[in-house]
Amino acid sequence: MHKFLLVELVMKLKWPYGRSTVEFEIRDSNVTFTLQPKQLRQLRDPDQAIVKAVTNPIGSGPLEDLVRDKRSVAIIVSDVTRPCPTYRILPTVVRELRRSGVEKSDITIHFATGTHRGNTLDEKRRLIGQDLADNLRLIDHDCRDEGNLISFGKTKRGTNVLVNKNLVESDVRIGLANIDIHYFAGYSGGAKSLVPGMAGYDTIRQNHCLMLLPGAQAGRVKDNPVREDMEEAVKMAGLDFVVNVVLNDSKEIVHVVAGDFVKAHRAGIPPNDHMYKVTVPERGDVVIATAGGYPKDMNLYQAQKALDNAACAVKDGGTIILLAECKEGPGDATFEDWLMKAQSPDEVIQRLREGFMLGGHKAFAIARTAKRAKIALVSSLRPEIAEKAFMTPARSVNEALDRCFSEQGDDATVILMPYAGSTLPCPSA
Repeated sequence: MHKFLLVELVMKLKWPYGRSTVEFEIRDSNVTFTLQPKQLRQLRDPDQAIVKAVTNPIGSGPLEDLVRDKRSVAIIVSDVTRPCPTYRILPTVVRELRRSGVEKSDITIHFATGTHRGNTLDEKRRLIGQDLADNLRLIDHDCRDEGNLISFGKTKRGTNVLVNKNLVESDVRIGLANIDIHYFAGYSGGAKSLVPGMAGYDTIRQNHCLMLLPGAQAGRVKDNPVREDMEEAVKMAGLDFVVNVVLNDSKEIVHVVAGDFVKAHRAGIPPNDHMYKVTVPERGDVVIATAGGYPKDMNLYQAQKALDNAACAVKDGGTIILLAECKEGPGDATFEDWLMKAQSPDEVIQRLREGFMLGGHKAFAIARTAKRAKIALVSSLRPEIAEKAFMTPARSVNEALDRCFSEQGDDATVILMPYAGSTLPCPSA
């Protein structure tokens, strides 16, 4: 008689975590889907693609015509929390400006920090390249510096449009960014370079308050109140030109658009959706998700975006295992304060509905997810901080998984999201 030995197949995975990786194992039989971006190859010549985009823009004249006879040019670039390869885009844009007669002394680089902290000099050099960092004027936006803000009135929804004075005093304003899915503004890129990037604190707060309204959701621009208000505000303040790139999951440039901040932005959405919107036929009992490593997991404030995407793939009452280093801790004082003082998710949700506050809106997003599913967090945060964020701390992914199987059974279904910060599950049912 022959004896057959049944071998349980095991998947061995290595996922991004901070600037390193974390390894874990899972039985192949438990995994129902791996949700990850569809790969598009890096452009053969990204620099030439940028030149082609700025000389053949969408919805506006070419950059050369825009800057002719102008005395000053402001270029808005992303801060350290964004994966935009500014160091690749900016040199090409500066060369085009120089070729069009703009002097280096007439170019100022503005870091669109929104409500985030300023960038260190080393971070600025990494973001835009050492040569440009050492030879151009660099300014960090400060949303709370009321003396350096100019008002342009109010939008139809009542947002008071306050924008950086140094920026709007420039003759030409250009925004550089990447297009990515955003959990309530629909997408990053386009108008977001200026609002919230270069806006006053009250402007950002009033605009972000609209996230409580229907339509403010990931991957949506039509009838999205946040996006519509944002673009109305930017039309009032003035953003002359954008260069937006779409990146694959290796942070390589796969598509470039340039021109009008609305029309060019919309043209960049289809290739982004092709990669990052993924249909999931059935939600999972467990979703294992990583924010995608640094900078997307530099703190809990940033890693929340991956959690929000993972929530789209988990069953009600299921578990999300979030892998995010959070080396810089919670990442925002107000966000941390709201979490530390709350006794329950309901308390955070009610507090935001009674009085919207930036930072509190991130606590609200986590609380909203915690109402639907359990959250296990693998991070470098102190356990008590994870617990106050309505998450159960775990020392490893496998420790969290063992807990899930113990609670939900050995046959619990698992969905893997190795790029959850950029992947939007779209349930088919």
